[in-house]
Amino acid sequence: MRDPILQGKDVLALAPTGTGKTLGFGVPLIGNLLNNPPKGKRGAGGVRFVESFDRLRAVVVSPTRELAQQVALDLAVVAKGAVLRIGAVYGKSPTAPQREMVRGGIDILVGTPGRLREFFDEGSLSFANVQTFVIDEADRMADMGFLPQIEQILSAIPAKRQVICLSATLPHSIESRVLSLLRDPVKVEVGTRNSPINRKNARCDVADDDKVSLLLALIREKKLRGVVVYTRTRRRAGWVAEALRRNDITVSLLHGDRSQRCRNEALSAFSEGKVECLVATDVAARGLHVPRIRTVINYDVPLMPEDFVHRVGRAGHGGGAAESFTFVDPLEATAWSRVVELVGEEIKSIPLPTFPSSTRRTAVRKPTPVIKRGPIKLKFDLPPTPKPNRKKKLFPLTGKDSFSSKTRMKRLRSTPISRDTKPGGGIRRSGPKSSG
Repeated sequence: MRDPILQGKDVLALAPTGTGKTLGFGVPLIGNLLNNPPKGKRGAGGVRFVESFDRLRAVVVSPTRELAQQVALDLAVVAKGAVLRIGAVYGKSPTAPQREMVRGGIDILVGTPGRLREFFDEGSLSFANVQTFVIDEADRMADMGFLPQIEQILSAIPAKRQVICLSATLPHSIESRVLSLLRDPVKVEVGTRNSPINRKNARCDVADDDKVSLLLALIREKKLRGVVVYTRTRRRAGWVAEALRRNDITVSLLHGDRSQRCRNEALSAFSEGKVECLVATDVAARGLHVPRIRTVINYDVPLMPEDFVHRVGRAGHGGGAAESFTFVDPLEATAWSRVVELVGEEIKSIPLPTFPSSTRRTAVRKPTPVIKRGPIKLKFDLPPTPKPNRKKKLFPLTGKDSFSSKTRMKRLRSTPISRDTKPGGGIRRSGPKSSG
């Protein structure tokens, strides 16, 4: 059967993480662009040329900056040696270099929805010649509230277009919303939906106060390398990273509050093997292709069960064995049950290595002590509040104050000036002035 992307049809592609969805749409997309070059305009001497503003023919939308960079890099590798320009635009980065790149002419543009809308609204970008529009990680787009912006971008693209939606997970609650963006789509589903492939997953039942001790024990006893630790919040990510540093484990930190330069440096340091662990939030849970990742540790159970699939899917991209550990606190039992329901299989608990237990037990909630208080006095039972006396009281000077120069000067200033006294000039002389 011929590839539906090569036929120009709308496609909804669902496949587990690590199955090569980027290449799955990138190869036929680049083939279409090479086989159908832009018409351009005829200039002097009958030579055709394409203006840089009209060169854009394919747009790929990604939910995060890291994913946009990764997709652009993968497409550039596929198109190496071809006369195609590929670039990425994303937020929290200087706009001037990105704007210059777009205005210089580009064939495939990968970007986040906010930066694409910004360039389009200011006139630096035109969608008039776009033929293919790709929505990467469609479920994440819906979770982050990007679908309205995507609909606005689609309204600026010509009606004769091709839309491709890609995702590893797609809950039925948002599937109808995503399908509304497509026209008679061809649905391609590879493997089992919502299931990570080729992963050895394990559950660790542990109290929240003991998670750091268990994390250190796993890394040291199992001699884990290429470890990514996922936390639920940015604050917990920073706290876990600092705890690892204090225990002589080199670590990089990656979350949404860090600048793009710091995020790139953290990811590069981990990819090049300069640090042992990468502590991150779910901003690094989708689409990142880092061959060095071997182990994923879910320090917290994700609130969205789909994020579990994306987290553990980061491991094993470079081939070889891959494994994941999920720390489950008793208070996270409900969130964990949703993960098990989504995956469709029970993840077994493993015996924990020996580690020093924490003396704190905040996970065990103690009853609030009852404080006995007296009867409440009503307002009309209280005695009336006396009105303040606003009249100035004069006190006689006694003791040391009577001999203080500061006090004497204060008294002199308060003394009224007599008729024959000139301010600042002493006592006025009476009588006519003498002629000199």
